[in-house]
Amino acid sequence: MKRFCIAALMSIILLFLLSAPVFAAEYDSDQIILSWTDDSAHTQTITWHSASKKDGYVQYNREGMQLSPQHQVKAKIIEVKEDQYYRYEATIRGLSQKTTYEYRVGDGTSWSKVHTFSTAPTWETSRITTTDDAQSFEFLYLGDIQYKKRSQDYKTWGRMVEDIRQRNPGIAFALMGGDMVNSPRNMNDWNLFLSQATSVFAGIPMMTAIGNHETTVKADMYLKMLALPQNGPKGVSEEFYSFDYGNCHFAVVNTSFFLDNRKAAMEEEWEQQLTAISSWLEQDLTESGARWKVVVMHHPAYGISDGDPIYDAIREEWEPVFEQGEVDLVLCGHQHLYMRTKEIGNITYVMGNSGKRRSTYFNGENVPEYVEAINATDSNYQIIKVSEDKLTLESYDEEGQIIDKWSKNKSVSPLLKAVAAAGIIVVVGAGAVLIRLRVRKRGSL
Repeated sequence: MKRFCIAALMSIILLFLLSAPVFAAEYDSDQIILSWTDDSAHTQTITWHSASKKDGYVQYNREGMQLSPQHQVKAKIIEVKEDQYYRYEATIRGLSQKTTYEYRVGDGTSWSKVHTFSTAPTWETSRITTTDDAQSFEFLYLGDIQYKKRSQDYKTWGRMVEDIRQRNPGIAFALMGGDMVNSPRNMNDWNLFLSQATSVFAGIPMMTAIGNHETTVKADMYLKMLALPQNGPKGVSEEFYSFDYGNCHFAVVNTSFFLDNRKAAMEEEWEQQLTAISSWLEQDLTESGARWKVVVMHHPAYGISDGDPIYDAIREEWEPVFEQGEVDLVLCGHQHLYMRTKEIGNITYVMGNSGKRRSTYFNGENVPEYVEAINATDSNYQIIKVSEDKLTLESYDEEGQIIDKWSKNKSVSPLLKAVAAAGIIVVVGAGAVLIRLRVRKRGSL
């Protein structure tokens, strides 16, 4: 009887184990970051960290649809630090514009939790519309994150970014103006920065500029850790790049190229590379037909203090290019305060500071005549809203209280609005008028 009871109990236990649902172990990924390396309307790049060094994959589908190997992209593995730290990078292509997708990363067996992202509107649907609100969007700008107390300040920054996202759920992506870390090759800095960033930037893309604290001679670690467009000048393509989002064009430049150690390392090649960079920037800006143009860089052309030769170099080499290219707004950092200039050559220059370091350049009185607004007390961030005929920047402190507001208007003729409403794009230039019908992109998921 005893043997029968034991056998029956074992059978019940075995039956329970066989019938119980099997839960796959969660993939050991972290530091998931979205960015773009290609067209923002039809692609999405995802990077992440995993200690396993197994093959990595991204599975994706339209929101609410099943994730499966049918829609899966294999990632390339980037060894950032030998046998210590690896990042994975995968780009999804063939996506539909203005569409929300779900995705997860994994090794083919175990997977991360599911995240979402949304693609940008296409250039054609954003150029000239009769319904302004339908094509408007907003994005976030964050100046220097650089800390005073590393672990504590990164956590404070991470909470602030989460709060920004909650207060502004409509932000489409973020721009960062450099100095995300204090030491360019310190893995503790990178780990803390990306670990705090992932809660927001696994859901919206993060597009960055190089600061002087991301570089020694070159920004080697930065270029391995982050995935960015490679459409810039040959040899410095991810240091300098551009992308479009809707009716706005963004050019990102590396002002640390003017540092003395970069000049010394490159010797006579430095002048040749600078010429190529300036030519690329001029072509990139002047050939863009976007309604609004924004430049992102680290060092200011116009700051609270003018003692650095880099500022002079920017004004000499690139300010004329900005003006010729009809740039509307330049976003920068470096001096650890908030500052906005008056219009200079039809361009407004804005400096942000999202971290805890405070300016050593500002003594409370030395305000140049070109400064329109300044705040040297608070960590801050900027929300930029883009519509058909208006560009608006609102600057907030870390508590979400507004500290400054600026806007710029551009009128659109009623004739062009009417033509656009008929589904026709009109491009006027060089004395010619080109009229073409919109063609819907096919083959997108």
